[in-house]
Amino acid sequence: MELQREQINQLATLLSAELTTNDSEYVLRIGGGDRGPAIVLSISFLQSQSIVLSAQTSYGYFELHGVTRMILVEPDEVIFVTEDGEKISGLVVGRNGACSLFANVERAVISADLSTLEPALLLAAMQLGLTEVVPS
Repeated sequence: MELQREQINQLATLLSAELTTNDSEYVLRIGGGDRGPAIVLSISFLQSQSIVLSAQTSYGYFELHGVTRMILVEPDEVIFVTEDGEKISGLVVGRNGACSLFANVERAVISADLSTLEPALLLAAMQLGLTEVVPS
């Protein structure tokens, strides 16, 4: 589904997140405590009509620019997607505080037979492969 302001409440519910907002930015606090590591997820709707997503975790800071859509992966994950020609990038965020970034992955990788892929490509193929099979 295209990422729009109207989906932010649905996103917060799925991730059991605390939501705060101002005019152009939504901040979701996810996880922490007995739900695993905490993530501060910021979704910024820029004047240029671009969307920038940032995830601050105890392990690092990740940004994904030009987000076009998100895939809700029930029961508790979301994949934010950026696409550029034959490459796709995704930031996977989970209710439990998990956060993974896969950047500039060739589309051929995510549609390949998993048994033929090199081990270094398997996780990206499995995670981003969901962007092709889950209705958006």
